[in-house]
Order: sequence, then structure tokens, then C-alpha cells
Amino acid sequence: MSVPSVPWTKAAFLAVVALLLAACNKAKSDGSSASRSFIALERDFQEFRTWTPIDLPERAPQGITHVAGKRREYISQRPPKGATSFPVGTIVVKELLTEAPEGHQIFAMVKRGGGYNARGAPGWEWFELRERPDRSVGIVWRGLSAPVGESYGGDPLGTCSNCHQLSAKNDYIRAGALALAGR
Repeated sequence: MSVPSVPWTKAAFLAVVALLLAACNKAKSDGSSASRSFIALERDFQEFRTWTPIDLPERAPQGITHVAGKRREYISQRPPKGATSFPVGTIVVKELLTEAPEGHQIFAMVKRGGGYNARGAPGWEWFELRERPDRSVGIVWRGLSAPVGESYGGDPLGTCSNCHQLSAKNDYIRAGALALAGR
């Protein structure tokens, strides 16, 4: 038994697509993006070195969480002029460059939105990344902080939200070069 096919008009097809897109991108009725979510996948980090680079000043080691050495951040998209928060989907990658390859570290923060991390740095998810021999980037861990058995920059007690909460007025981004309007 075969199922008869129903012919779709172009208008009907476009109407269904528009409804699906609206459902996927639904925001709160007040127009905020707090209910929207972005789930970062490995593919979202692959080209991070082609994004806007931000050289950070060298600092002395800060415990075992941040080793000494050159630091560079990359941002996937700058916020619109006058913004007071970073848009959902913003990715910031921090690369710690040391002379020894084993000291090279890559961390990221992603504006996930959707009420994620409400008690820490609202909307932000943390990542440790690792570059593979083929130069692709993989996710080592992700979440509210490093999982049991892992650490943030070598610090088993380090949590990203604790440190980034000091920059709450700049939507939890610490780099001065990424200061938002009025900050």
C-alpha cells in the first residue's frame, strides 16, 4: 500500500518554515533574549583564530589557575554599539601561549542564555578546549565549572564563575578591551 503524496504549494511550505523558525527562536514576550539558548558544539570553535583577536597584557602567575605567559582572546562577534550585554551565541576563546607545548591551554566562555548558570555568571557556559595534532579543536570539558577529575588551568578548586563574577557589570567578561557601553 502506498501513501498518496500531498502537493505542497510554495506559500504553504514557506508558512510552515516560518512557523518552525519562530518556534525555535521564540523569546520572552518582553522582547528579551533571556529564554533563547545557544548550545556550542566542537564545530563552533574550529575557526576561532580567524575571529577578532585581543592581545591581553602579560601577567605574573596567579596561583596555578593562570600560568605566566602570553595571552590572547578571540571573540566570535562584538556586541552591537551601545549594548549592555553580550548577545546569546557570543563565544570568547582565551589562549594561553607558553614556550612549552604542554603548557599551551585554551579556554572558552559561551553566552548560552536560556537561564543557564543562573547562580554563577548568568547565561555563560565554560569550556576547556584542546587542539588535536590535525589542528582541529576538541572539547575537553564544558559546564558550570571543571568536572570532578578535571581542573581549570590546573587548579582543582578553580571555578570560572567565581572569578568572572568580579566583572558582573561587564556581563562577566574580564578583558578591558571588551568593555560594554557605559562600563
